[in-house]
Amino acid sequence: MTAPLFYSPEVTGLTAEQVVSLDAAASGHAIRSQRLATNDQVLISDGLGTLAEGTLEDASPQRTTIRVQKVTVSQRPEIQVNLVQALAKGDRDLLAAEMATEVGVDRVTPWQARRSIVRLRPERATKTLAKWESKLKAAAQQARRAYVPTLGQPLFAEEIASLHSPQDGHYVVVLHEDGSENLFDIAESLHAINTLHLVVGPEGGVSPEELHSVLTAGGSAVKIGSNVMRASTAGPIAVALLNQLFNRW
Repeated sequence: MTAPLFYSPEVTGLTAEQVVSLDAAASGHAIRSQRLATNDQVLISDGLGTLAEGTLEDASPQRTTIRVQKVTVSQRPEIQVNLVQALAKGDRDLLAAEMATEVGVDRVTPWQARRSIVRLRPERATKTLAKWESKLKAAAQQARRAYVPTLGQPLFAEEIASLHSPQDGHYVVVLHEDGSENLFDIAESLHAINTLHLVVGPEGGVSPEELHSVLTAGGSAVKIGSNVMRASTAGPIAVALLNQLFNRW
């Protein structure tokens, strides 16, 4: 069984044989919830690419310490994938973000689409985005990822078109049931890709105005199969396909 992973900013710059500690919340989870004990193997990361293997030295629920045995620093994939996920009812937007994180997405951007039933209220924006960040971190921890996906600033309606900038290697593709091209075909035809921005609409779909804005900017409308998928499943499945296509696994 893979050792459990914890996050700590102290991991950055660590070397073997150094000691790192977990904060009270992580320590309590490790000892009380996961029942870890002295000498158990664990993983610890800064969420920015550094991953350390070590053993528990002081298994205290208030302050757990870990003796580092090995440190590796991984590089981000050459081609980044940003899931632009429309706000959706029933927390299906968060479910999509969590599953995409487990699959390996690099960035998640909340999108208040024209047809989103859920709205990002200004007075609750800080709390809402903090919830998204917490979900991304928890999903990355579950997946034993050295990188926690970045949470992008929310976009509204046609603002998604502004992400398309081929001269900078940024391409926007909208998952759409009426897309005239396949995701694989479009992705393979793009040149010098830096980031692929994958747009997933809400329950009511992407509006004609939003789709037109992307197509006018030079983006594409694509499909990933003959079935119409939920807002919570389309994005993660597309990310998995792109991982295979771009050798990101």
